[in-house]
Amino acid sequence: MKYSNLLLIVLAATLATACASRKAKTEEPASAPAAQTAPAKDSAKKDSAKKDSAATEGEVIGKPAPGSKFAKLKIGMTLKQVVGLIGSPASQWQRPTGKAHIPFYFGDDRWVVEYAYSKEGQLSFNGGGEQLLVRIEVNKNQ
Repeated sequence: MKYSNLLLIVLAATLATACASRKAKTEEPASAPAAQTAPAKDSAKKDSAKKDSAATEGEVIGKPAPGSKFAKLKIGMTLKQVVGLIGSPASQWQRPTGKAHIPFYFGDDRWVVEYAYSKEGQLSFNGGGEQLLVRIEVNKNQ
């Protein structure tokens, strides 16, 4: 009986925590006219544009030399595309970001996969999902 009460308390606390962590649904203001709603085709185009713009976010540090391996790369390419285009790296590793330690955070930016290429520099990919190229650092001395 003692353990069943303890189990019941733990389950109730877990349920209350799970319910509290959900995002609240925001409502649109009542003053927004219904005639301004976009057709389904337009919203599909906007969604694909959002994905494209999200994939192109990143940074390039330094300027790749014309004709070099890194000159062929673009922010937002997948890890498979990069390896298929310029080959395997000299070394690779992964590290956690600060978001890796946030409880119940499951975003793609919890881990970073980094590739180092001799006499070229370093590439960083986000660690989850499609592993997109998010950073190009040109460093000829590496």
